[in-house]
Amino acid sequence: MARRMGSVGAVQVLALGMALSVWCARPAPAAVQHRTGAIIGRLVDRQSHGPVRGARIALLGTPVGFASDSEGRFARDSLRPGDYLLQVRAIGYAVAAWPLQLGDGEVLHHDFELEPLPVQLDPVLVERQPRFAEQRRREFERRQAEGRGYFITEEQIRQASADMLSDLFRNVPGVRIQCRGSAAGCIVRMARAARECRPDFIVDGFPATYSTSLDMPTTGIIGVEIYRTLSETPLEFVRSNGQCGTIVIWTRSGPG
Repeated sequence: MARRMGSVGAVQVLALGMALSVWCARPAPAAVQHRTGAIIGRLVDRQSHGPVRGARIALLGTPVGFASDSEGRFARDSLRPGDYLLQVRAIGYAVAAWPLQLGDGEVLHHDFELEPLPVQLDPVLVERQPRFAEQRRREFERRQAEGRGYFITEEQIRQASADMLSDLFRNVPGVRIQCRGSAAGCIVRMARAARECRPDFIVDGFPATYSTSLDMPTTGIIGVEIYRTLSETPLEFVRSNGQCGTIVIWTRSGPG
């Protein structure tokens, strides 16, 4: 009897082992596959319903922000199902945020309204920088108003009917013209300076002592500044080796 029971027990154990091996060999159930979705939206002004362009958009839970286009539209795809928070910042509008719930494979379309800020931005004043010629004229007039030196304007040159530069200096107090023969041999001396020295010349802001002569025609000259001593000369015209005064000539052909 005992031997029979042992045989039955061995058969049961063998059957149980075969069942376990079959169960273990069955493939595990596949993981649930979720489809990605998308959010497609448009930002509009709550009052005018016009598009809000260039707004900065953040979808909390995703790494990169983005912006609305010229029609206020934006889109973000490849989103897993779940909860998101859409945050929008735009110039002239209050910061806004919307909680969004995206289903499996869902494409969400929605218009988002932004509330305009009630305050007006301060006006911005844009000042145009003066052109060189305009700035040069202002500085000429400023130095003339300071009362230092002797100034000859374009109108005075025209009224004097002066043909050459030497003609402009003949009646200037403190200035002497010395000529030998033709006008090409004329030189100018400052009577108020030591030893009646010869002045430096500056033409259109550049040193021109050795390239300027008194037979230079007055055509194109729009202003002359004459400083008869070194102390009378403004600092911007004083040269490191200067010992006398300075004659500053402005021409129409200078920088515009």
